[in-house]
Amino acid sequence: MLAAPQHARVGDLWFGLSLGAAALTVVASAAGATVPSIYAKETALWAAQGMGQDVVNLTIAAPALVLTALLARRGALAATFVWLGLTLYLAYSYVLYAFFVHFNALFLVYVGALGLSVYAIGGAAADLARYDWRASVAAAAGERALGGLMSVTAVAFGALWLSEILPALAAGTPPRSAVEAGLIVNPVHVLDLALAVPAMLASGILVWRRRTVGFLTALPLAVFMVMMALAIAGMAIAMAVRDLGPAAAAAPLGALAVVTASLAARVLRSLRPPPAV
Repeated sequence: MLAAPQHARVGDLWFGLSLGAAALTVVASAAGATVPSIYAKETALWAAQGMGQDVVNLTIAAPALVLTALLARRGALAATFVWLGLTLYLAYSYVLYAFFVHFNALFLVYVGALGLSVYAIGGAAADLARYDWRASVAAAAGERALGGLMSVTAVAFGALWLSEILPALAAGTPPRSAVEAGLIVNPVHVLDLALAVPAMLASGILVWRRRTVGFLTALPLAVFMVMMALAIAGMAIAMAVRDLGPAAAAAPLGALAVVTASLAARVLRSLRPPPAV
């Protein structure tokens, strides 16, 4: 008789693809943070934001992705969800790099990181869907605090972006952030309002109500939230260094990252491995 696996098994191929994305992230981030020509065609604001995120990607996102991939392969259930959230963060990030940074020497690196991340997420999601998670989340704890924070954060960011978009629509002019970045639209508005904000809000509500699917989506999205908060904090610091804006936003965003990580960790610790397929 075959022994039952001790964790929800994700295929090695998907871990391998994510490690490839992490390697490309190291290349892109190291170059973006140190080579002036990479962002030479961008506005000063967009270049500073790119460099700020590059530093976060190089020092936090890529190393964390490698570590959690290795731990997940060894059977750590919590690491699997963290790894999935980190891969989701890379996919989101490289949509921005691939579509909204002027064509440069790293173009194929951006495209490669985007593709590898997306396929890793899709493959891992298909593998995890084969398991019955109901018993695994039955004794979970701390889900209401996490769901509440995710829902409030989603509403707050949605309101923040709409507070810029709606006046611009009324005036018939592009949003200020798009103009400052030298873009036709602000791509963060598009990705957040179309995808990230609805996903965070729905997952927050579902995990609050203890729906199984809520746990499976909220935990990776919570990790995504942590990384996005750190990335935006990095952007704020980079802009302040270049006298393009205050660094005041970095502190509350760092606090948001710490609180979200703490609440997600509590839920992750309470999960039990699902039964074998």
